[in-house]
Amino acid sequence: MNKDLEFFIKKFNVSRETIEKLNIYNDFLLENNKLLNLIGKTTENHIFLRHFTDSAQIYDLIEDKSEIVDIGSGAGFPGVIIKILMDSKKVDGNVVLIDKSPKKCKFLDDLSNKLGLKLKIQNVRLEDYKFSKISTIVSRAFKKAIETIDILFKSNYKIRTVILMKGKTYQHELEEAKKKYTFDLEKFRSITSDESYILKISNIKLSTT
Repeated sequence: MNKDLEFFIKKFNVSRETIEKLNIYNDFLLENNKLLNLIGKTTENHIFLRHFTDSAQIYDLIEDKSEIVDIGSGAGFPGVIIKILMDSKKVDGNVVLIDKSPKKCKFLDDLSNKLGLKLKIQNVRLEDYKFSKISTIVSRAFKKAIETIDILFKSNYKIRTVILMKGKTYQHELEEAKKKYTFDLEKFRSITSDESYILKISNIKLSTT
């Protein structure tokens, strides 16, 4: 057993059946990455750490799992991993994956069938999606924070929580967003990179100053 897989099992306490699903995901991702460029080539040998563990670490930050929307889902991170964990823990809830690329949506559809997951896959531009007011939004390696909040605020100003997975530019992105919006913020250091942070944003309002 490689150390990345061992760390995942220890950290998230998952069953053998869940690990089997993740191994299928790993192989299917590598098979399709040649054509679709779903993940960086340099991360292909460390998918469990760089992508699976990275995505799974936000699971416990999502308090309301009734409706989770993964925007710019791409290879399925973090949405597919969240749904796999929900199923393993017998937690009910809808997970929606949004991506504007038809080819990536086809990959996600094939993946969900292969893994036996019930996912809602939407091949639309984020600007055109109609959000539920109870949605929790998750995003990894997508747009800048200000761009994401702009789109979400226009779509539905009652969105409860947005969880953004960010790299070393996170502080600059926060400062930029605070010029236009006020919001409550919780910040968590990533367990997969010292330079990365998870931003949990709620109560978003236009700034009055």
